[in-house]
Amino acid sequence: MVTSPADVVAQGQLVLLRRKRLEDAELDWIWRTDPELAELDAAPVSPLTFEQYRNQYSWQLRSTPVYRSTFAVETVEEPRHIGNVMYYNTDFQRRETELGILLGDRTTWNGGYGREAVGLLLDYVFTNTSLTRIYLHTLDWNVRAQRAFAAAGFRDCGRVRRGRYRFHQMHVLREWFWDREYQRRRARR
Repeated sequence: MVTSPADVVAQGQLVLLRRKRLEDAELDWIWRTDPELAELDAAPVSPLTFEQYRNQYSWQLRSTPVYRSTFAVETVEEPRHIGNVMYYNTDFQRRETELGILLGDRTTWNGGYGREAVGLLLDYVFTNTSLTRIYLHTLDWNVRAQRAFAAAGFRDCGRVRRGRYRFHQMHVLREWFWDREYQRRRARR
């Protein structure tokens, strides 16, 4: 399916972020039932059949809450859905939200797609909301993810344990992000 310009919320050189659509359900279900991807996400494999998942997905598309937004990550050169990026657990009083990303298409791993998607989401959130802090949790053994998040501007801010998992908590503040962007644009000149 061709992506309508009205559905695009941000675009970089490698990827664009677009609004989710029902056609995304099949790949999302495949990724949610993949044991390796579930382990990287510290999540259980989805027990739902595709029909159950699609019904739940359809309901979620119709009722998006203000404290959560999920976008499809799509390649620019050859348009294809490769993953999702989202912000959730938004606390408007504390002016913070949590970031999550899943690149289900393994051919895009280590290619800069995830880093660019994260940067686009940071820009989107800091431009379109009053939130001042975005944080995330990455498994303590997932050094590759920690490096990618650090390259996108996140800094380590502690450790968290949830059940059998240990995480690095990382965050980025609005003022760090804008200063970092200014420095990057200046360096390109």
